[in-house]
Amino acid sequence: MKRKILHVINSLTAGGAETLLVNSLSPRGLSQHTENIVVYFYGTSDLEKKLDSSVTCICLNYTGLLSLPATLRKLNRIIREYKVDIVHSHLNPAGLYAHLACPRAVPQVHTIHTTYSMDKETSRVKIFLEKQFYLKNKRSNIILLSDFTKADFLDAVQFTGRAFVLNNFVPDAFFDIPVAAEPVPYALNMIAIGTLKPLKNFEYLLDVFSYLKNYPVRLDIYGGGDKTSYEREISEKGLQVQLKGHCGNIEKLIGNYNMFIMPSKFEGFPLSVFEAMAAGLPLALSDIEPLRSIVKEHAIYFELDNAQKVAEQIMAVLQNKIDVNTMAVKAKAYAEQTVRRDIYIRNLLKIYKEVLTA
Repeated sequence: MKRKILHVINSLTAGGAETLLVNSLSPRGLSQHTENIVVYFYGTSDLEKKLDSSVTCICLNYTGLLSLPATLRKLNRIIREYKVDIVHSHLNPAGLYAHLACPRAVPQVHTIHTTYSMDKETSRVKIFLEKQFYLKNKRSNIILLSDFTKADFLDAVQFTGRAFVLNNFVPDAFFDIPVAAEPVPYALNMIAIGTLKPLKNFEYLLDVFSYLKNYPVRLDIYGGGDKTSYEREISEKGLQVQLKGHCGNIEKLIGNYNMFIMPSKFEGFPLSVFEAMAAGLPLALSDIEPLRSIVKEHAIYFELDNAQKVAEQIMAVLQNKIDVNTMAVKAKAYAEQTVRRDIYIRNLLKIYKEVLTA
């Protein structure tokens, strides 16, 4: 008999955690092993359509703090009526709310999708409440995305529960993208993926590309957000950069590029990096420890305080002074061993089993 898992997340709008959850529950995924219910507080998107037909999806229609007590009662009722074996929550405040609604007899597993000490986006109040009322509970079960994020979390929180490491995964479609015979020709078509917000640091890429205006190097940035200031700078400086907006099927486009670049100030376990890796693209990444710890030697790393030097590194790639092609082949093989969906599901099921038998 299949175990019943209740997955709780803030919303089903497009985002890394949301995409991960939906992809794990898409056809031929986790639903082959467990019975699954997805509960979200507000907001949906086309992601919901990707869920396996066997998955029950429920919106709690949360409208703010005044509606929180009723929302938690509704969540508690769902847990009891479906006779859930495990509650698996994602993101803040969904993890705290799930904890408040979860009967003591039902174990909760919570995935933290960021590098905890570097999280500047979640409000200080929400982080404080999560830490005091859930993370310091000895019954807590936490999933971290890498050994680095686990060490960072344990250094930041007086944690007495169980902490697991579970790498994110990349949909199989990215591994099936044909690799170009000559990934780096006499021009570089580069791709960056991420929401247009300060922590993604795309302003820095615009500085970098101000040094590349006279060379055959282009950049397309995919991601939602306010384009106004970026487009103004691109226009004023005549940069070879285009803002493409949000894309829900990046696997159909990424094969048109021959290098991936990420200038983030901090990350947890960014799927876009491993999507590019699985697709056979060479990687250029900001030199931050979270990225080095998961990508290891399979990328070129660059500093975040010297745009001209970064431009010189890109020129070295363009001029074939750096062998990124061999690096990309090894990176794809590394991705095969670490971020396949079947590996993720197998390891997640082990965590569920350990939690249930504790």
